[in-house]
Amino acid sequence: QSYFFQESLPGAVTNISKLVSKFRSIRDSQTQGCEVIFTYLEALTEECRDVSLDYKLSGPVLATLPNIASSPAKFLPEVSPNVDGRGDIRIPKTSCSVFASTNLRYVLQNLKVEQLVVTGQLTNQCVESAVRDAADLGLFVTLVKDACAAKSANDQGKGLEGMKGFCRILETNDVIQELSASV
Repeated sequence: QSYFFQESLPGAVTNISKLVSKFRSIRDSQTQGCEVIFTYLEALTEECRDVSLDYKLSGPVLATLPNIASSPAKFLPEVSPNVDGRGDIRIPKTSCSVFASTNLRYVLQNLKVEQLVVTGQLTNQCVESAVRDAADLGLFVTLVKDACAAKSANDQGKGLEGMKGFCRILETNDVIQELSASV
């Protein structure tokens, strides 16, 4: 756990913050082109009866998610959704795969999104599921490897290896350069 809290997560949070800032600036200066969407763990029921079977089998940490009724999800200050400008989109999820337990696909279709830039944690679990599912749905996916966190360096490597062929794998500065060149 020390790798996660001392190295992996702090680095990912710093880079996610940079990316979110860049995407917000583009989104708020154009009529379309960039969205910031936060997906996060949050049950729809207080007793978490709507949580996926895999989370229930994973033990009490995942079987008892924050819930919309009495203890909503909390965000780190550096990477929190906001309503400034055109506002960020928030979508709670209750399973490893964001596409299996949310209306994300519907939202992306309505926004006419064809490309995703994916960040988050855990690299070899939820992030990998999102990348693979998005690619299977026909979206062009870019994974930002230094804006993802895993419990160990080995888990990070396994996750990145498992996503090869489903996405481009870049670093934060590369994505920011691409965004700057396209504006």
